[in-house]
Amino acid sequence: MDLKMVHEKLIRSIQRFAQEAMNARQVARRLESLLPLRLKEVERRFRGEIPVAEAQRKALCDKTYLDFVEEYSAIHGDAITGRVQYETHMMLFEARRSLRKRV
Repeated sequence: MDLKMVHEKLIRSIQRFAQEAMNARQVARRLESLLPLRLKEVERRFRGEIPVAEAQRKALCDKTYLDFVEEYSAIHGDAITGRVQYETHMMLFEARRSLRKRV
């Protein structure tokens, strides 16, 4: 982050990071709510051929389920990164504002 960023650019960055974080957080919440459903779908594929407990263990190691978990993790990470960027830029904005009040 450029500490000498122009005020207008700082405000645009704050708005952009807030929007990106909010969008990623919404997608991550939706994917998180789908996680148990995806696991049950994969479990159903295995249930006919093996016992239930073994089907559950295999489902947790299944490639399609793991890909879904990785996608969720990546999007959740993007949401956290966006939130940190937003908060960092807001702190710079607030620091500049408090300096202007002193002068």
